[in-house]
Amino acid sequence: MRTMNDKNAILTTRSTMFSSVERSLLLMLIAILMLPFNGRAQRRSPKTVTLLDITQRNGEDENGSSGRNVYSARYMLELAGFPFAVTASLDSALSVSDALLISSPVTDSTFTAGEVAAIRAWVGQGGIFLSPACKVAEEPLKSLYGIRSVEMSRYNWAFRWDSLLVGKNELAYVDTPEEQSVSLGRMGVEGIATYSYKLGEAQAMAVFSNGETAVACHPLGLGRVYLFGVAWRDVIQRNQLNKDFHAQRVGSNGYEPSADAFPLFVRAAVVRQRGLAVWKHTIPGNYESVLIPTHDCDSRTAYDSMHFMSDYEAGLGLHSHFFLTVHYYRDKGYLSAFYDSASIAKAKLLLAAGHTVGSHSIGHFPDFNRTERFPLTVTTREAYHPHHDMETKITTDGSTWGEVVLSKQILQADLNNQVRSFRSGHLCVNDNIPEAEAEGGYSFSSCYTSPEVLSEFPFFERERNDWTGRQTTVLQIPLHFSDVFNTAAGKMDSTNWRQKPAVWLTLLNKLRRNYAPAVVLIHPNREWKMEAEKMLVDSMDRSAVGLFNFEDYGDFWEARRELTFSYETNDSLSHLTLHVKKTDIERNWNMSFVVEKTDGVLPTTIDLQDEGGRQYELAVRRLSATRLLVSLVSPSGIGLAHIDNTTTSPSYTLTGLPVNNSYRGVVVKKAKKFLCK
Repeated sequence: MRTMNDKNAILTTRSTMFSSVERSLLLMLIAILMLPFNGRAQRRSPKTVTLLDITQRNGEDENGSSGRNVYSARYMLELAGFPFAVTASLDSALSVSDALLISSPVTDSTFTAGEVAAIRAWVGQGGIFLSPACKVAEEPLKSLYGIRSVEMSRYNWAFRWDSLLVGKNELAYVDTPEEQSVSLGRMGVEGIATYSYKLGEAQAMAVFSNGETAVACHPLGLGRVYLFGVAWRDVIQRNQLNKDFHAQRVGSNGYEPSADAFPLFVRAAVVRQRGLAVWKHTIPGNYESVLIPTHDCDSRTAYDSMHFMSDYEAGLGLHSHFFLTVHYYRDKGYLSAFYDSASIAKAKLLLAAGHTVGSHSIGHFPDFNRTERFPLTVTTREAYHPHHDMETKITTDGSTWGEVVLSKQILQADLNNQVRSFRSGHLCVNDNIPEAEAEGGYSFSSCYTSPEVLSEFPFFERERNDWTGRQTTVLQIPLHFSDVFNTAAGKMDSTNWRQKPAVWLTLLNKLRRNYAPAVVLIHPNREWKMEAEKMLVDSMDRSAVGLFNFEDYGDFWEARRELTFSYETNDSLSHLTLHVKKTDIERNWNMSFVVEKTDGVLPTTIDLQDEGGRQYELAVRRLSATRLLVSLVSPSGIGLAHIDNTTTSPSYTLTGLPVNNSYRGVVVKKAKKFLCK
């Protein structure tokens, strides 16, 4: 191979053939040709995904009791992970977007005939139009959606995806039996408004139990129109408020991802249309999921035995999370005063081992879900002594403020440590909890199981758990599985505990398929429960599933939500550059991105730069034939991830700087090269 000096020599010996200007131009051209390809190529950036806010067009009150469509659509896009914009201008949206998510159900007055024609032309050129319910079947909407008629019903309790489509394209995430149908309510009970369609040119993707179309796709030219038979508020915000007409099909230790079907569909649809797409990963670092152990200490036995969990987890390098019940008085017939000087000393040992603690209330009352029994009464440790009557099952003199805020104040005073998280006793939720958590300055809450809210992912609470409530800054992180099994026959005890880790592992692997976290609750009141956790950890794929601290995951999720990024490629799509602000990198060193390319011909080089042009060290691993996981490696590195796609098992070669594993709770394998999985 000739060097630059060789070529200069050739030019010099042939100088009579060129003028001085021509020689200069040729030298410049040769210098450009000698640059790395990504340094000279035409850069290509994708158009944006846009949320089109049509609430004003429809005369909706987003903050009213029938609102929250915009919030729900925004949440779907945040979870999908693409950079996106929000606008009420259709013209602006069509000019900058390759994908439009419509905020609200469409009526005959939402768009003019000219606007529908413009949408149709835009779709024909390669756009995708993702729409919630169309309430009317009149022209020109009929032609846009490819439907002939529409019918509303409140008695469609689920829909099922076409079995020939699952696991592919838009339904890439439909890969478990539970995901093949989406629950919308309890059978036999009047529920949400649903809209079924008789089709014209559109194709059915899912049907209600009556056989009518629930989700349709209408190919138009180079693009597609997707039509759903629901409003986004009814499948996102409604579930987060736990007003879902008891749509969950399972309880504790079950898998219920119905609400996640919608944002995951959006993600997969955009990926399909773009061919190459990048989205913010929902898991820290280079993992596909993280196991997040939490422990509720709500008895004398738990305080006496929690050192088994603490010692085991500290030995793993994991800083785990303990929710502490602060029962400082004797409630005759119900609970003893087990939170005393001895328990406080044991809690301090948790902190000394690097673990974190949160509040698990004071009274741990089984009727804490009764809002009227627990008002927002401000109280003190000396004055607060509510009583639970075991015969009537009624608590008197209770206070949500006391259970939430006072418990935090007591823990912080006794342990000299910040308390950022709350979990209610018995996972009971009343309408005063969000306001009390916000007033108490909490960051995180974990009062719902994942099946209760039909989702695997975190979300922010609303005051009063009400449609009109203000969104708080408290992040609700659902609980995915636990040592509490619903049936007496399945109850976890000293005779059958060895069977339960297999149940947990099955659930964890289903969560992993959707890149969801796995928050587990194991009460630390028996040594064999630590052994059960050990069995789970030993059986899971540690190269793909990390161990993480509860509050650290909350911090990660909040930083992910605030993270903005962009990306660009060269013409051949062989090189990808990610652009991220330095402040976002410093806030969330565990950020990572998934790169998807539908044809499987993935980029061969990837770099990540901040606004100053500084490059950061990357680790890259293959998630599947079409996906790469790109994560940051070191805060001080400059480097490029070089990817060899010429073999069946490509490797991603780093420049050799050490992996940073100082982030609390992550168990990181140090390496200079990651082989694809």
